[in-house]
Amino acid sequence: MPLSEFVVKTVYWFFLYGCIGWGVEVVYAAIKEHKLVNRGFLCGPICPIYGFGMVGLVYSVSLIPMPSSGSMSAVAIFFIGMILTTAIELVGGWALFKVYHIRWWDYSNMKFNLGGYICPQFSLLWGLGSVLMIKVVHPLLARGSNPMPFKAMLILDIVLFIFFVVDVIVSTAAAIGLNKYLREIDELRARLRVTSDKLTTVLGTSAMTADTILDEQKLQLALAKLEGRENAAELRAEVTARVGELREKLTAADHDFIGAHRLLRAFPDMKSLNYADTLAAIRAATQRLRELAAAAKTAAKETAANAAEKIKKA
Repeated sequence: MPLSEFVVKTVYWFFLYGCIGWGVEVVYAAIKEHKLVNRGFLCGPICPIYGFGMVGLVYSVSLIPMPSSGSMSAVAIFFIGMILTTAIELVGGWALFKVYHIRWWDYSNMKFNLGGYICPQFSLLWGLGSVLMIKVVHPLLARGSNPMPFKAMLILDIVLFIFFVVDVIVSTAAAIGLNKYLREIDELRARLRVTSDKLTTVLGTSAMTADTILDEQKLQLALAKLEGRENAAELRAEVTARVGELREKLTAADHDFIGAHRLLRAFPDMKSLNYADTLAAIRAATQRLRELAAAAKTAAKETAANAAEKIKKA
C-alpha cells in the first residue's frame, strides 16, 4: 500500500472510530444517568482516545503473523485489545491530569484500580469490545469504505482534520478556563467565609449556610436581623456584594455551554487536584440554583393562573 493511501486511510479510521466511541459514551451516559450528555473532552462528536485505540488495534492485529486458519483467534484479539486500550487510557488520563491538574475520569471506587486511571473491570470490557470491533464491526465498515475514491477520502480527511484542530484549540481553552473558574470561585468562597464570620459575630448565630446564600428570601431574612446593629449598613452591603458576585459566577458557568457547564456535565466523576472542595461545592450550588429557579417559575405560573381565575370569576 502506498504511503499516501496508508496515511489517508489511517486518518479516516481515526475519525470514524473516534465518532463511534463518542456515540458509545453518550449512550452509556444516557442509560446510566437518564440524560443526554456530550461525554467527550472535545466539544465535537469525537473521542480521540477511541480513535487512537482502534487504529492501534487494527494495525496491531494486521502486523502479527496469522495462524494457518488465516484469522487471529478471539482470545488473542481480546488480550491485545485489553492491553492496548488500557495502556492508552492510562497514558491519556495521566497526561490530562498533569496538564490540567484535573482527573477527568476516576475509577478510585472500583476494586484493584491503578491511580484511578484504569481498573480491571473496564479493561475486561475493552477486551470484549475489541473482539466485537475486529471480528464484526471493522470488516463491515472496511467493506463499506473500500468503494470510496481516494480523492474523496482525502478531501473528507482534510475537512475533518481542520474541524478537529479548531475543536482541540477551543476545548483546550475551555479546560484552561475551567481551572481559572475554579480558582476564582475558591477565592470568592474564602472572602465570603470572612464576611459570614463577621455576620456571625454581630448576630451571635451560626455561619450562613449555602442554602441561605443561594435562596434570596432566606438571605433577606438573615440580613433583616441586622437592623439596629452597629455598622449594619456596611455589613449588609458587604454580604450582598459577596453573595451577588458568587451567584453571578455560578449562573454564568451554568450557561457556559462550551466551557465549564459542558465539562462539568461531561465528566460527573471529575476531580480537581487543587480545588476538590470547591468543585464539589459548585456542583451542589449549581443544582440548588436550578431547583430554586424551577420553583420560582412554577410559583409564577401558579400566581398567573390564580390571577386569571379571579378575573374570570369577577
